[in-house]
Amino acid sequence: MKPAAVLAACLVLGGCATAARIVPPSPIEGYLDADAVASVGADIAPYPVHAGAEQAVFDSVEPGADRWWLAIAHAELRPPEAAQHFDCILGTRLADKPRPALTRLMNRLLVDSAGVANALARREPRRRPVAERPDLQPCVRMDEAVRDSPSWPAGGAVAGAAYGEMFATLAPDRAEAARRRGLDIGFSRALCRVNWHADVADGFRIGRAVYERAAGTPEFAADLEAARAEVAAARAEGLTNPGCAAERRALRRTGY
Repeated sequence: MKPAAVLAACLVLGGCATAARIVPPSPIEGYLDADAVASVGADIAPYPVHAGAEQAVFDSVEPGADRWWLAIAHAELRPPEAAQHFDCILGTRLADKPRPALTRLMNRLLVDSAGVANALARREPRRRPVAERPDLQPCVRMDEAVRDSPSWPAGGAVAGAAYGEMFATLAPDRAEAARRRGLDIGFSRALCRVNWHADVADGFRIGRAVYERAAGTPEFAADLEAARAEVAAARAEGLTNPGCAAERRALRRTGY
């Protein structure tokens, strides 16, 4: 892919984000109260890191490859831009116009994902791959504070899994593909060398738990139905994301 096309695809698919950890939107509140944040994932013990398996993940994508650039785009977890990661799944352009209900729903889930991930990270701090191995090239710019922040659980995987469950609920006819895209977003964090694959695997489980707990709160149903109407309207508009061909190419040769 030519550099100009790569940049265009990166921007179309969600922005060339540089942050490697979740920064929750403020002053938006999530669906979960403090007790719920503290309890989600409390029974999950970190998967061990196996050097050989982790190296195989790092070796599966070369810096500058199509999947590398897609992983950079996946680093953008903030709505409304993050909704674009699901454009090709739904056959639409979610960020083409304001979708306030969808943005609110995603923001609140992002706050919950960040809160749970940060609480667990304080309990079981684990150094990031790029902190353990300075020879590894991350796909995003990282300052010293981010590089030294905990790797477990992978915050991008927590948010990705929660988003995947959310879009599966909003578009049941595309549920399996939506959940898969949520996993793609999380897996990108391992390909970027900012989280161990073991941390990503735990992040998936935690993200699904975050969504399940949030979906049981009184305020969630109203937000979900408003977002469902917006997603249905977006799909009826007949627009498509021009980056979908590049996305399919990037995902064709990678898996987990």
